[in-house]
Amino acid sequence: MKKHYGIFLVILFFAISCKKNSNKKVDEKKTETRTIVFNNSNPKYLLNPPKSDTLCINDIERAKRDINKYQKLFIETICFGCRSKPFETEIEEVLKKRKIKKVIEDIGCVGYEGQTQGCYSGYISLKMKEQYGENYFSEIEKEAESIFIKNIIENNKVVSIYDLEDKEKPKIISREVYIEGDYYTNIKVNLPVKIDSYKSLFADITFTIEKNGTIGNLKVSNWVNDAVDEKFKKDLITQAIKTLKENYNHWNPGKYKGNIARTQNTLRVNFV
Repeated sequence: MKKHYGIFLVILFFAISCKKNSNKKVDEKKTETRTIVFNNSNPKYLLNPPKSDTLCINDIERAKRDINKYQKLFIETICFGCRSKPFETEIEEVLKKRKIKKVIEDIGCVGYEGQTQGCYSGYISLKMKEQYGENYFSEIEKEAESIFIKNIIENNKVVSIYDLEDKEKPKIISREVYIEGDYYTNIKVNLPVKIDSYKSLFADITFTIEKNGTIGNLKVSNWVNDAVDEKFKKDLITQAIKTLKENYNHWNPGKYKGNIARTQNTLRVNFV
């Protein structure tokens, strides 16, 4: 979950950056606050972009050099809102076995007027499919996903709850506790310190839901309210983890495409 939590922070950073950029007063002839991303349904543009689209032309030249150097390529696109696949590690394994070079394209959140982003990956995609077939990329991902599922079944690989379909996410069994929207819960605390004056007093606690529905590996992944002294904070976290172990220990386990999986989950615990 550290990986996914880190990804969340990166996305939040870019979202704020994009918003800030959109509020800046800039020369409208040079920039606009929207991103123009290449559409694979228009390959003709890649083969003959206008001379004014220098960004696209330079990206295509870079793609040609990489194709000439490595022959077989696989593209990873990084952008605001882009989701990584749960079997990224397995993709690396397949690429190594097939001797395919992974290349990365970073799509910015602010576009330039008359300039097209995505021509690098678009051109590579076009040429890879021309040379190796329309299913070139899907076959790589299909093989990686089959290894991923095997690791879930045979090696007890942990899957993030964020990589599961809603219908296959783990669900709490106990009727004595309530989890709002699958992610938020309240825990009553009985401590000698008043918390009414504290706002947004909560902790994010990450844990693993095992295949048998029990939980383990509980740890705090985020704490909000620095105004709380360390002893009070420690007492709250101790009580929260104790409560989760006692009352939140029975789940219908998560599944990935029908396969029961160990799942990493995070609950936001509000102290009331």
